[in-house]
Order: sequence, then structure tokens, then C-alpha cells
Amino acid sequence: MKKVLIVFGVFIILLVAILAIVPVIFKDDIKAAVDDALAESVNADIVWDAEDFSLSIFSNFPNVTAGLNNFGVLNRAPFEGEILFAVQELEVEVDLFSLLGDQIKVNGILLNNPEINIKVLEDGTANYDIAIPGEDNPKTAADTATEAATAYNIGIDHWEIISGHIVYDDATLPFKLELKEFQHTGSGDLNQDEFDLSTYTRADSVTVVFDGIEYVSDKSLEADVVITISEEFGKYTFKENVAKVNDFTLSFDGFLALLPDGSMDMDIKYAAPESSFKSLLSLVPGVYTEDFASIKTDGTLSFTGGVVGKYDSLTLPAFNLNLNVDDAMFQYPDLPTSISNISMNMTVDNKDGNIDNTIIDLKSFHMDFGQNPIDAKVLIKNLVNYDLNASVNGRLNLAELSSMFPIEGTSLKGIYAVNVTANGIYDSIKNQIPTISANMSLSNGYLKSAEFPYALEDLQFKASVKNESGNMDDLYAKVDDFTMVMDGEPFKADLTFENLANYTWDLTASGGIDLEKITKVFPLDGMELKGQLKADLKTKGNMASLESEKYDQLPTSGTVSIVGFAYADAELPYNVTISQAEASFDPRKVSINSYQGTVGRSDMTITGSVSNYIAYLFGDNEVLTGTMNYKGTLLDLNEFMEEEPEEATKPAEEEVTETAEEYGVIPVPDNIDFLMKSSISKVEVMDMAITNAVGDIVVQNGVARFKNVKFNLLEGAFAVNGAYDTRDLEKPKYDFDLDVKDLSIQQSFTTFSMVQSYAPIAKLVNGSLSTDFKVSGLLNEEMMPDLASVNADGLLKIAQATLGGSKIMKSINSLTNFTSSADGQTTLKDVLMSATIEDGKLKVKPFDVKLGDYETTISGSTSLDGGLDYTLKTSVPAGKLGSQFTSLASSLTGGNVSDDTMIPLQIGLGGTYDNPKPKLIMDDQKQQATAAVKNKAKEEVKDAAGDLLNNVKDDKAKDLIGSLLGGKQETDTVKADSTQTTDPKKALEQAAKDKIKDLFKKKKKN
Repeated sequence: MKKVLIVFGVFIILLVAILAIVPVIFKDDIKAAVDDALAESVNADIVWDAEDFSLSIFSNFPNVTAGLNNFGVLNRAPFEGEILFAVQELEVEVDLFSLLGDQIKVNGILLNNPEINIKVLEDGTANYDIAIPGEDNPKTAADTATEAATAYNIGIDHWEIISGHIVYDDATLPFKLELKEFQHTGSGDLNQDEFDLSTYTRADSVTVVFDGIEYVSDKSLEADVVITISEEFGKYTFKENVAKVNDFTLSFDGFLALLPDGSMDMDIKYAAPESSFKSLLSLVPGVYTEDFASIKTDGTLSFTGGVVGKYDSLTLPAFNLNLNVDDAMFQYPDLPTSISNISMNMTVDNKDGNIDNTIIDLKSFHMDFGQNPIDAKVLIKNLVNYDLNASVNGRLNLAELSSMFPIEGTSLKGIYAVNVTANGIYDSIKNQIPTISANMSLSNGYLKSAEFPYALEDLQFKASVKNESGNMDDLYAKVDDFTMVMDGEPFKADLTFENLANYTWDLTASGGIDLEKITKVFPLDGMELKGQLKADLKTKGNMASLESEKYDQLPTSGTVSIVGFAYADAELPYNVTISQAEASFDPRKVSINSYQGTVGRSDMTITGSVSNYIAYLFGDNEVLTGTMNYKGTLLDLNEFMEEEPEEATKPAEEEVTETAEEYGVIPVPDNIDFLMKSSISKVEVMDMAITNAVGDIVVQNGVARFKNVKFNLLEGAFAVNGAYDTRDLEKPKYDFDLDVKDLSIQQSFTTFSMVQSYAPIAKLVNGSLSTDFKVSGLLNEEMMPDLASVNADGLLKIAQATLGGSKIMKSINSLTNFTSSADGQTTLKDVLMSATIEDGKLKVKPFDVKLGDYETTISGSTSLDGGLDYTLKTSVPAGKLGSQFTSLASSLTGGNVSDDTMIPLQIGLGGTYDNPKPKLIMDDQKQQATAAVKNKAKEEVKDAAGDLLNNVKDDKAKDLIGSLLGGKQETDTVKADSTQTTDPKKALEQAAKDKIKDLFKKKKKN
């Protein structure tokens, strides 16, 4: 028995040890298995780590406790990168023995710091629909979860959420709910046919937005709810339910049932169990503050309502709301005056669920601000044509407001009065509005906030709105004597506005505005403004004239000036300043009398005029025309280009270092017709510096045309005529005639990609060229020429330049010994070449150049991929060709070749710039070399014969030799074989013998 106990004890110890260490040993295997299963079933990125996973049976035995920390689910497209669910700590308690049966009992679930983000797009796409459906039986995530719960009969005893953040954003409704610091506990036996679900919920901040309107803003929420769930989770009956928003409490009773067709049936009644006016006051924005508990209040409240009927995508239930407030008041602590005599009687009623049939009836409203009463009533009978009957009447001393209502850091003064009545129907189709009589005024107004250093003083205006017939064209509104002063700068305006069927206006405004001070009062996020703006404007007209483009019937005139303007925006890489500017205008044009300012590093002085500006501002597809005189010392175009940083790569030794940023296409507006007469000392574009730029630029229909534009660039002088065309932004075009004098050849290689691709040898040329060149093509998205589209032709002139260190010249020199210098340097002088670019090739017509000591004719082409195809024709003394060429010449001519014999050479140059491959064109070479040697031999025979003739004394012999020399020469038909002599004297003797033999043969025959 003792042994049995020992064995059993050892077994128990081993079992406990195994249960303790298995989760640790197999963490990585468990994670891999879970990841594989999720990858097959979930279309989302699951983020978790095996080290954050725990499994224990000891912490809560007999429950198995599984824990997972730092777990997250990230959506994929179309919600890519957004968090669907994340939790700092997730814990699940499962009854160990229930795992052996058909009912898994989950005793508890804990979510600590969860982040839950539910989002539904307008087309119904939901970010929570992440299950990958099977091919044979596609299911949603909800289907899968329901089937799993049914198969295993899972029950949950209790659950808890700590410090959650929950967002539900459904664009199909459109509705958005956000809960912050959400705390929730719940319990209930979900395996029963009917059970009570008890929950407690609290949130520090609740925001509810419906159809763009924020109905609940950052309110606290507390709810203690008991719901009876029955009919297989189909019916929810409210038993003991209390919800509290700030200090306002509501209770519910009734039921909500889920119907088989997917709709809901409901009968819910709600009421405020408390009758204190203070609870309602807590819902008013700005009132519910830290010292709200100490506010003195009085008055009674009655709030009831209900929702009855069916709800689905097409139907709403009927609803009603009743609110009554009697004899209420409130007074903040430490403030001497109360807001008193508050009463309200309001009903919102909808009897059939059709939202258009909603009635809003504010039967009465009254409150006293100190000695100033305000009364109002509003009746809206439907939400279709808004049958309206309303009135508001009141007078308010703004200075007293601070003694009744705390507006921290804000000071108000002035007497505001309002008297409004409206009665009738609003129907935009019939051009009908309610009859209106409204008068408003403000006198001796003053506004000062602690957040801003400047006060608005002497605020006053009188405004009236009248319409006695209810027709839109009879509306008349007027604002008289609007004035204000801000830090000593007065501003005044008058406005008349009438006829809603044909908006008609008459506006005058004058005064000065300090823009910086305005932004202190009304901050602009991410922007800074400075400057003194002064204006004296008059404008009047109507929409009919505007829409019919009768802009001459819109008299507008005045002057505007600005001094010390500065504009900075966090989204702009440059600032804008205007030291001073003045413009005057009439209906026809705006005259820019003066303008001096900067945009980034660029400075400009502008004068000119702009016409058709009213049509341009208000019309569609209208063209702004004008003439501008533009002067500047610097224009930095790089600041206006769209920059896209890219990863910089280290260039190869022979490559040009490129800038690590790309520029976007500069568009030419298609609705501007401008003539710009420009004079700019320096223009920077990409890595080029253009100086002394003058000329005319015509901007029209999306094309910028350059007329006799002259400038200096790369040590040369340019004259440009042509066009830059961005009508198709995907394929911007250029077409230029260039007249260039003394352009640096080497710098042109560094600057222009076209030169780098078509003439890479320019990198090694020191000197300058002049050209009369025509070039056209497309630009790419970096404002660089699309080399495959280039078409060009022109004449290139090189007065004098040097070429050194070229692999091409070194390879040719290895055959010809063109130059005798150690570095193979070649001097180019008085070179004139005709070149074209087409079909991706630079083609050069034959031109003469002196390479070393020898005249050479060059022609051929360079392709866009760097390939060379050139022919070089020249003549070189045989002594310069080396033994290989001398042997070749001797074998061709059948004898020795003298060193000074000029051998014609035809060299083909292939390969690439970095790997040139020169070769002799052998078919032509054999013929030319043979002819050259024979001609040399012939000349030597003639010289030898002349010497022989001078030494012969016999006249007959002289005549014979002379006849031989004057007759047909046979030396040019001598065969070039190895037995033929090349001795001139012997050749002459042999020729004479042959001549005599032929003579004798002829005599014998005779």
C-alpha cells in the first residue's frame, strides 16, 4: 500500500509539473498553430507574441485561465492599417471539467484597456467583416461565431471591460458614437431559455453625432440596466433601468423584439425620475463645470416620452417627447445676479413614424437676464415645407451677462436687442417663404478675450429683415452703420440685400485691418498672417446679371492697399511677403499700380492690369486677361515645383551625380491669357542658374510662349523662341528655337540630360560651342526631356576646344598614332557639324576635323542606349601605322612601302562611350591601300625616267624613251604579286623593253 501511495504521489507530481511546464515549452508551437489557423480564416493582420501568452490551471482552479497581453487586429484594405480591435490584457476563465462535455462554461472574460473601432462605409462595407468565407459554403464572421456557440453550447457567467475606448461610425445611417474611459460589467446565465442580464456601464465622455449634427457632446454616462432576455435572444424586456447623462437621469421600461424579417418591434417609455431643473441644466454646453455642484438652482422639471412601433431600413417607430420647466432659476456661486423666471413648455410628436410628419412645438419660453426678459415661441408643423409660426423678443445688457453667467477670460459690453416674428411656409420650388419682420441692433459693443491681446471696440449695427408677402423676391434686408475699431483701426460697412429669387446687393466698406491682430482674435490653424490692409470698396449688382455674364451691369470700384504683408503656412515650403502694394479697380479691370514682394526666395516688382476679373471669379470657364511688367533679382522656380524625396544612390565613377529629389510638372493655367514682360537678374530652376533674363512670355490656353527671350546660362548667351505646352499634364510638350553663343561644352554635359545621353564625350571637352538649334519633344514628370521623344536639328560650331582622356580617342590612337601627346589630347578647331536627333538617335552628317596632324571626316550616330556607330575617314603615313599595317600594305602591293606613303584609312567605331570598339573597314581598306601604293610607285617611276632621260645622249633613244613616257603607262597595271619588282629603275627598263618588242613585232608584220 505504501508503494502504491508513493507511485500515485509521483504520478500526481508529474501531472502537475506537466500541466505547469507544457504551456511554457510549447508557446511557440501554440502561436504557430494559431497563426496558421487565423491566416486561413481571417482577412486581417493579427498582432501578438508568444511571450505574452499564458495558460494556467493553478491561479483559479478548477478553472483554466488563459491570458494574452498586447493583442491586436489590424484591418486590411479598404481600411488598411486601421485598428479594429486591440487590448492590453485579455483574460478568459474556463471551467476545466466543462471541456470534457458538450457545454463549455466560460466563467469570466476580462478586457483591460481595449480599443474597439467599428466602421461602416456608405456602400455597407464593414471593417469587422474579416472572416474568409469557404468556397463551398461562404459564411460571415457572425455566422461562424453563431455556429461555434451552438455546437459547443458555450455559456458565460460574467464579463468586465476596464478603461475602454469604443468608436462606432456607420456612414449608412449616418451615425457616430464615441465612448471614452468606458467601464462595463455584466453577468447572466446565457444557457437558460429566459434569464436576466445585469449590466453596469460608465463612460467619462460620450459623443453622439447624427447626420453631421452633434447631439451629445462630451457628456458623462452612467447606466445600471437589468434586461430580461427571452425567446432565444429575440426579446429584450427592460426591468430596472436607469441611465444618467451628466446629472440628467432617465428611466426606461418596455420591450424590444427582434423579428424574423430582420426588423425590430418596440414599445419603450422613458421619463426623468428626478424633477429638479438642475439635472436638465447639466446638459447645457458650458454650464456643466467643476463647480456645477455648488450652483444655486430652483424649479421643477417634467420630462417624458416614448417610442412605439416597427423599425427597419424603411420605417421608423412613432415617438414623442414632452418637456416642462416651471419657475426655474440658477445662480453661479460668488456671482451677484441670477438668471430667473425660467419656464418652458415643449412637445415633439410623431404619430406614424414618418419623419416628415414630425411636429415641434415650443409653446412658450421665458427667462430673465437680470432686468432683461427674453420670450420665444416656435411651432413647426412638419419637416417638408416647414409650416412655421415663431416669435422671439428680447433685450440683453451684455455687461450684465458676466454677473450672471461665468465666461472665463471674456469681457462683454453693449446693448443687444432682437424682435423677430415669422409666419408661413417655406417652399423653395414655389419661391415661398414665411412672412418675416425682424429687427436687431447692437450699440456700444465691446468684446475682449484673455486669449487675445486686442479688443473689438465701438461695435454697433442696426439690421432689419422684412417680407410682408411671403414671396422670395419681396425679401429686403439691410445692415446700417456697421462699425468696429480694433486697436485704433476703424472699419465700417453698409449692406443692402434683397430678392432671394435674384440675389441683389449693394455694399460699401472702408477702413483698415491689421491682419495679424485679426488672427489673434480668430486663429487660423497652421497659418500666420501679418500686414496692414486698407480698402475703400463699392459694389452692387444681382445674380441675374452675374449668371447672364452681363458684368458691365455689376459696378464695382475702389482701391485696396497693403503694407507689410506676410503669409506663412505649415503646408507651404515658402513664405509670401508684400512690402507694399496698391490696386484700383472698376467693372472692367483691376490696375496694379504697384506691387513689391517676395515668394520664398524670389522677389518681384509688378505693375500692370487684369481684365474680366469679375467673370473669372464668379463664372465658369472664364478667362482672366492682363498684361504684367515683371522685374526681379531672383526667381527660384524650384520652390514652386512639387518635390518628392527619393532614396539617393551612389553614382558610378563615370556617371553624373543626380539630385536626390524629383520635381513635378509646372502647369500653365488654361484660363489665363497674360502677356508678361519680364526682366529677371537670376532664375534658378533645378540645378541651373539663368542670368540676365529678358523677354516676353505669353500665357494662353495652357501654353506658355517665349518671344525673343534672352538670357545667359553656362557661360553662353541664349536667345529662345518657342512654347511650353501643358494642356495634357500627362504629356507636357516643348518646342524651341535656340540661338546659342559660346556655351560651355563641359558644363552643358553636367546640366542637360540630353547631352549626357547623346553626347557623353562632352564631359571631356574643354571649350565652347555656338549653335542654331531647333528642338521639340515631351517632358516627363520630373520636368526632364523624355529622350525617346526628342526631335532636333541644327548646326553646331566649335571655334576651338580640347579633348583629352577619352577612351574613344585612345582606342583610335592605338591604331593610327593620330597624336603624339602622352594623354592623347586632341585639339578641335573651326569644327562645323550638322546634327539631327530623331528616332532616339543623334545623327551627325559628314564633317571635317583635324585629329592630331591629320584631316579626318567623321559621320555617324549615337543611340539613346549609348551605342556608337561612326565612320572616320583619313590618310596616315605608312610609317605611323606600325609593322602590322606596313606588312598589310606590302602584301597588298607586292613590295616594300616607304614610310611617307599616305595610306587612306576608313575606321568604323562601334561599342559604347565607355567601351569603344574601333576597327578597319577591310573591303575598302584593301582597295584604297593598293591604289595609294601604286600611285606612289608610279610617281617614283616618272621621277626615275626623267633622270634617265636627262642622262641619255642619243636623240633617237631620247625620243624612244620620251615616247614611252608620253605613251600609255603600263605601271598602273602591274600586278601586285610577290614576284613583281618594285624598283623604279628596273620597272622603267622593263617597260621600255616591252615597248620596243611590241614595236618590232608590228614592223615585222608589216
